[in-house]
Amino acid sequence: MQLIQEITFSHSKLQLFDAKLVRIELFGHTLIGKKEAKEINDAIGVLSKGKEILVVMLADEIAQFDKEAMDFSASEEGLRYTIGDAMVVKSTTQRITANLYLKISKPRKPSKIFNSEKDALEWLFSLERNLIPA
Repeated sequence: MQLIQEITFSHSKLQLFDAKLVRIELFGHTLIGKKEAKEINDAIGVLSKGKEILVVMLADEIAQFDKEAMDFSASEEGLRYTIGDAMVVKSTTQRITANLYLKISKPRKPSKIFNSEKDALEWLFSLERNLIPA
């Protein structure tokens, strides 16, 4: 995959690959609140030029989301640029938080948790293949 564009904040880095995938890396010791979640969402919109795109998120083991950020991220507004959302977890705490996000916030687009970025990307690209008419 070829890196096309990158946007960096104090809390995260977003990278556009091949005009169809945004990779989000959350930095350590970061608490993502609603404000940061909106910044990330707006950056996805900039990178995707306002279109829906595949999203993979990786977080340092210490990065966390608060409930407002999770609710925003699962909302129609928070998912407006997303085809599918893959979350790569590195710890049990992250897995618990990601499961809470899926069960309580109930994202309206396909969302899944993975232990590896490779598996997450395979799943995302399978979603894309299923969207292309035969």
